[in-house]
Amino acid sequence: MKRQTVFIILGVLAGFMAFVAVIIAVVFYATSGVSDAADRFYATARGGTAQEVYALTSTELRKVTNADELAAYIKANRFDQVADTSWSSRSFENNVGSVEGTLTLDDGGVVPVTMELVKEGEEWKVSYIELGKAGVRGGVGP
Repeated sequence: MKRQTVFIILGVLAGFMAFVAVIIAVVFYATSGVSDAADRFYATARGGTAQEVYALTSTELRKVTNADELAAYIKANRFDQVADTSWSSRSFENNVGSVEGTLTLDDGGVVPVTMELVKEGEEWKVSYIELGKAGVRGGVGP
């Protein structure tokens, strides 16, 4: 193979890799508002008031729960002890976004979670939280 052909192939590959990197960066930037809002929810649940956490929920969620009920849910599920969040999946379509990942608690426990958020005005608001099944696995799975 001629040296010129090798450089052309390397140039095309480099261009393709740059294109893929730009696409990934755009996707992460576009979905960052959703994951940022989810992070803000848990940070506020950890150190804010019940009213501050309640203000981060969607209009639809506020129709079916009040600040005291939400505070009890947060306490029961230890959201006030979330030390870190990690989102393995995040997406949005139109004004509905979702994140899926794990919550790491102060004691090191890990809780799988899925959240749905809706965009109200310029802000993403929490509309749904589903806790995944926690478990222990060693060796062979089901």
